[in-house]
Amino acid sequence: MYAIIARDAESPDAGLFSIAGRPLVSRQLQWLRELQCRRVAVQIGTDAASMAVAAWLSEHDALGADVALVLAAPPLSPRGVARRAGFPEGVPLLVVPATVLGGGDLAPMVAAAPPRGLSIRLDPPEAVAARAAPGVVRVLGLDEAGDDRGASDPRLDEVVGPSWGALIRSPADALALSAAVLSGRISSDPADGPRAILVHAAERSPGVWAGRGALISQAAELTPPVFVGARAVVCSGARVGPSVVIGREAVVETGAALSHAVVHDETIVGVGVSFSHVELAPHRAVRLADRARLDVHDALVLGHRGGPPAPGLLARALALLLLVLLAPVGALGSLVSYLLGRGAAARIDVPTASAPITLVEGATGVAPLDAVLRLWDVVLGRRFLVGLSPWKEGRPDGASDALLADALAVPHGFLAIDAGLAHPDADAETRLRARLWYAREKGWLVDAALVLRCVGCALGRGPAAAPARRAPAVEVP
Repeated sequence: MYAIIARDAESPDAGLFSIAGRPLVSRQLQWLRELQCRRVAVQIGTDAASMAVAAWLSEHDALGADVALVLAAPPLSPRGVARRAGFPEGVPLLVVPATVLGGGDLAPMVAAAPPRGLSIRLDPPEAVAARAAPGVVRVLGLDEAGDDRGASDPRLDEVVGPSWGALIRSPADALALSAAVLSGRISSDPADGPRAILVHAAERSPGVWAGRGALISQAAELTPPVFVGARAVVCSGARVGPSVVIGREAVVETGAALSHAVVHDETIVGVGVSFSHVELAPHRAVRLADRARLDVHDALVLGHRGGPPAPGLLARALALLLLVLLAPVGALGSLVSYLLGRGAAARIDVPTASAPITLVEGATGVAPLDAVLRLWDVVLGRRFLVGLSPWKEGRPDGASDALLADALAVPHGFLAIDAGLAHPDADAETRLRARLWYAREKGWLVDAALVLRCVGCALGRGPAAAPARRAPAVEVP
């Protein structure tokens, strides 16, 4: 059997709607694999949403390894997509719209389809019957051209028995289906084959699922159904659920409250904020009911959890120039260090939210040599010219694992501006949050201002002012 996932022009981003932690297009591919499809082609457009679906398939999912991505602008007929994908001429084609997800074995119906083709109606399962509309898939017969006229063919054969289907036109539809799967109202058992929607996680308690590497504090309150993605973090005091899907490597901070919500991958939901009936991504919230968008400019309310950016080429070129000038002094310092019997510089791995960063920390006791080693890290792109020094105080009381991990991932620098960032008498948690603010707001203007504040502190003009400790609360009804 050959299959095509046909693009829906009205919902070009439907393929990325989350179904129990996996995008809809991935769920469709899982279903088609269970149906023993030889080849699958995915029709995409030239808009940004379609390109995001194509990028996810090519970069993030093994199921998309041998899928043919067919760029179609203007849209092609299913037979046209099949030709571009290299499918054999004259074979039956199963056409699944990008907004339809189903379960059950359709192979017998495909094999028995008449030469003129067949349209199949799949009724939604009882768990979402009140919410979801039926899904319609098509089988193009040997004599059917599959042009646009076939899409309006009124002939529908209703599938009875174990097969089902649902129309997923919005994130709200996807969340309703996710809740049914996570609560067990739709099978997630692999033994059920094509009927099931597999959950790639472990069920920690009834209706609460956690992906590989997810951290859920025992002091967090989870009301099922809830899905927590791989390497995501739910901190103590957070209230999550019901009907919440948290993406991969996302963070729900202390005191945050979520219900009927979808959190995108690598999104940080800040301390004390409350969201309901909403789709959350870094720096934006989208209401599920009408897709109204709210831009959130405060990174401590909705932020992005990622590794530090790479140093710019200009900074690396300047560091190389300084390195050439300081190399003779560094070599002399190295000789002095050897004669005095002092230790060599230590290379340490700083754990971050994404991957460890290797840094050289001065252990020679010779300042010029330590400076040369740090400059070399700037040239290699491991360190910024202006940044912070590594955090060495461990986790303070009250700080979450997520806060510590992200604060460790701040841009480290040859010139450390820690003194200009936070009041020297501030507690450790406040200084951690100040580092997190710097990681998200870093720029040449911010760096220049902090360098001037450091100079002012060095000249005895008073300590830097302490930054705000907590993010303001925001609630989206």
